[in-house]
Amino acid sequence: MRKLLLIVPQTLTFLLALLLGSLLVTYHFQDRIITALLTVGLDPQRSLLTAMLALTALSGLLATILFRRKGGAILGSGLVFAQSYLIPFLQEQLQPQRDPGGHLLPLDQQAFIQTALIMSALALLSAFIGSAVGQVVGEVLLDPCYTLAKRVYNFGIEQAQKRDIQWARNWEERRHKQIELRAAQQTHPALSLLGKWTAVLFLVLLIYLSSQSVSLFLFAPDVGLHKPPQTGKGGEGSAVAGTVLQDSVISKSLQGQRRTFMIYLPPSYYTKEGAQLSYPVLYLLHGAPGRQIDWIQAGSAVESANTLINLGQIHNLIMVFPDGNGRPGPPSEWANTAHNQNMEDFIVKDLVPYVDSKYRTEADSEHRAIGGLSMGGYGATNIGVHHPELFGTVITLGGYYKAEGDIWNKDQKLMQANSPQLILPNKKEAWNIRFYVGAATKDQPYYTYAQQFVQLLKKYHITYTLDVQKGYHSWSVWRTQLYNALLWLHWQDPEKG
Repeated sequence: MRKLLLIVPQTLTFLLALLLGSLLVTYHFQDRIITALLTVGLDPQRSLLTAMLALTALSGLLATILFRRKGGAILGSGLVFAQSYLIPFLQEQLQPQRDPGGHLLPLDQQAFIQTALIMSALALLSAFIGSAVGQVVGEVLLDPCYTLAKRVYNFGIEQAQKRDIQWARNWEERRHKQIELRAAQQTHPALSLLGKWTAVLFLVLLIYLSSQSVSLFLFAPDVGLHKPPQTGKGGEGSAVAGTVLQDSVISKSLQGQRRTFMIYLPPSYYTKEGAQLSYPVLYLLHGAPGRQIDWIQAGSAVESANTLINLGQIHNLIMVFPDGNGRPGPPSEWANTAHNQNMEDFIVKDLVPYVDSKYRTEADSEHRAIGGLSMGGYGATNIGVHHPELFGTVITLGGYYKAEGDIWNKDQKLMQANSPQLILPNKKEAWNIRFYVGAATKDQPYYTYAQQFVQLLKKYHITYTLDVQKGYHSWSVWRTQLYNALLWLHWQDPEKG
């Protein structure tokens, strides 16, 4: 009986956390969080994950306030997360997934299991944080009430003792039994120490696994769960895949900094036939926050290029992925800004000449394109409009077309000089650029920006293609639009150098 009493509080806390979490989900409290996150630019996938983690923490907090048993609260809240989010998400990923071209994507079982573990760790850690806060809140708000009630109760006992000696003796016996029960509940010191260290090690494991979750929130929970499609001559992993290298260039425009970048060399680059060929080049700029690896890791740029080349739907090309992060502070906007970061000069004066000198490129504007997403979409358009002699094609996805942000120090003259929408009407040499404009129906204000920019292109008879996808400011949209843009480029076979 005494052993049974030991687990009753934990069981009650577990059931309460389960009930509260289920009620929060049933009454769609997560929808309110998702709505708020969508307004700040997150897509539905990341918003739903964040909202469910918040509800997990909240259910753990509320359950712990009443019964003060963190273990039961953590397990109950974690189970709610598993039932309401994790299991449906994993079941969805087990269904056949296809790339933008309709090709089947094999499941990466190792990445699948790793993601499941990371999400589980995030849920349990969120529940732990919620229950820890609940413990403190309970001590601050409820303990004074408990203490007052106990004192009132004890006062009543003292009065009863005076009226009824026998009743007092019975009370004393009950008090001794309570003391014995508490003593029985005390764990052996060695076992107690072992339990504490086990809990600490488990918490460290949760923190370690949770630290691997950055890509889930930067990109999307489903990024990296599937392998490239098995297409082409030799299929996945064969010699027909392109090569990705990391290189660097010393930038005079950035005060002698050594700037790293990633570069994709097509399947034919190192072949006997390709040794005499030169290739067109696409420069892809990341957004903010972002890194040079983003287009490869989340945008499937290499995967899409390999697939389309293997299928013979596009010709071999080189892709370059630079790093646009400047000094600590506001995003660089890929521009020459008031903070003197000179990212535009880095691309134009340092990176492009270096790539043309080291790699076998078609070094002319007709075979050189620049593209990007969000901040990178703005940067690609701004650089392209400034330098039509270098870039004959611009791909802008989810971008904007007037200078914005703190990097300009409110210098109106500088901002106007870096606003493609204001520059284009008076720069006729830029009217020969081909524009690929990507937008998403629920991506505001960028959808509106794209529509306004397209009207400007139409007014001046500038060649453009508008790609509108259903969705938000998200990688799922940009992956599809880059895939379509690669098909749209229509670069011809490389020529012998």
